[in-house]
Amino acid sequence: MREGAVECRGTLVPLPPGHRNWLRLEFGDPDQAAAVEGAEVLVHYRDAVDPERIHRTPGTSTARVPLTRPEEPTAIRLPEHPGVWAHFEETAA
Repeated sequence: MREGAVECRGTLVPLPPGHRNWLRLEFGDPDQAAAVEGAEVLVHYRDAVDPERIHRTPGTSTARVPLTRPEEPTAIRLPEHPGVWAHFEETAA
């Protein structure tokens, strides 16, 4: 398991400052990424919470969550998929 990975158990994960267009996720293997394909997450902003879906890159262990508001996201609530671990890539758009 990668250092800093978080288990998908409905966990609320704070995000570092910085506006992004997408939040990149890396999973332990392609099967874990496939397990959460299309799963709903809740993206928290200062004054709102938006539901979004996980979009997996086919055949890989990576996925993305769109961040559609112009405001900076403050946190993300992961889906309930025990045994699936996600690592957040530190990329800003």
